[in-house]
Amino acid sequence: MPSPSSLTAIPAPRTVSVNPAWHYHFLGIGGVGMSAVAQILHRRGVRVSGSDAADSPTLRRLAAGGIAVCVGHDPGALREADAVVYTPAVPPRHPIWEEVRRLGLPRIHRAELLGALTAGLRTLAVAGTHGKTTSSAALGWALERAGWDPTIVVGGLVEQFGGGNVRVGGGAWCVVEADESDGSFVHLSPEAILLTNVEADHLDHHGSLENVVAAFRAFTARLAPGGVLVYCADDPAAAALARQHPGRSLGYGAGAGAAVRVAVRGMRPGAMELELTEGAARHRLTSRLGGAHNALNLAGVFALGRAVGLPAEPLLAALAEFGGVARRQQFLGHCTPPGGRPFALFDDYAHHPTEIRATLEMFLAVHGAPLTVVFQPHLYSRTAQFADAFAAALRPAAAVFVTEVYGAREQPLPGVSGRMIVERLAGHPRARFVPTWEELVPRLLGAEAPSKLLLTLGAGDITGLGPALLRACAPR
Repeated sequence: MPSPSSLTAIPAPRTVSVNPAWHYHFLGIGGVGMSAVAQILHRRGVRVSGSDAADSPTLRRLAAGGIAVCVGHDPGALREADAVVYTPAVPPRHPIWEEVRRLGLPRIHRAELLGALTAGLRTLAVAGTHGKTTSSAALGWALERAGWDPTIVVGGLVEQFGGGNVRVGGGAWCVVEADESDGSFVHLSPEAILLTNVEADHLDHHGSLENVVAAFRAFTARLAPGGVLVYCADDPAAAALARQHPGRSLGYGAGAGAAVRVAVRGMRPGAMELELTEGAARHRLTSRLGGAHNALNLAGVFALGRAVGLPAEPLLAALAEFGGVARRQQFLGHCTPPGGRPFALFDDYAHHPTEIRATLEMFLAVHGAPLTVVFQPHLYSRTAQFADAFAAALRPAAAVFVTEVYGAREQPLPGVSGRMIVERLAGHPRARFVPTWEELVPRLLGAEAPSKLLLTLGAGDITGLGPALLRACAPR
């Protein structure tokens, strides 16, 4: 784990402009944030191309939309480019950077370009360690249903945005999911901010919780004059940041200190009954989402929507319609093993202990026990930092399978493995380490088949397990 002093400093906000005559090449265009920015540029008539290390549904969707993409960072793809757009997903040691230097191409961080694309819009930025994708998607949907024709950029696929992660509108408003992972969200200049929570994460970059808080402090300082910071009053770190913006902040939450309060009045599969209170007004909302964490997400969206002028009733109607984001409590189907009983398959993006704990609490509350979980840790640094917390979050499941770490942009760290989490689950009756999820397919269709519900968790390629099980269960 890097020490705080060895980390990259919070980037200084840099103003870049979009040159409509340029050709922008995206290195790592398959990333959810990169693909969104590329689509906005493309739909505004700017020439765009991109490359990624591996094929993916995102690359195929971009190609179908008219963007030239290639698998592998081929230096030849840079020949017509005037600038390169990047994120840390393509590490500095990658040989493609030598060609970028040889050609003398300007390098633009994705967040810098996003800041340029949103500079002329009234930007509502959603930030936080957890919940920002669901919250930004719900906020964008509310503005769209209100007829504000917003531009929307989120970090997940949303059925109500045509199955994509971006909507390019013609109105004055923009909703942006602001990514804190490398501190680059300081390139945004939001008119309003929704801050869901602040917790230790992305310590491979930030190094410590103190540095994470400093990054959020720098981001909230970017709030436009006269803008509002809507924050979760239940979260101590978010509330502390809000105190630095006296007279410009609005708290929401379940506790008494919130100006907009939310209470869960009931929860069942496919429906959560909420009561929202603002001043003397009480509102009822039946949401398609579930879980106390999503109750807070919806309360934050309601609070920000009201702060920017959305009437309560249309806002509540839009939130009732909102169907969520892919890989958030997503139902995949039912699987019946040969000679066995059917079990339900769900998939979720949760990859931090707090997210896993909240997700398991929701599933156990709504569906009941027993619950089988397959967790794929994401990043070696995160696994090393949170092994104990991962084990504690997973312990309520009746059966737990942990795979090897999905390294993504990181190289392996000595001694760091998914096995660490299983070792910390000592005493659990059914906790197993399985190196790959592919090895689990026959086991989950055989003697270790779930009796009721299987939940896959993680930010890597664990998404392949559910479809593989469904294919294996399909009638021949």
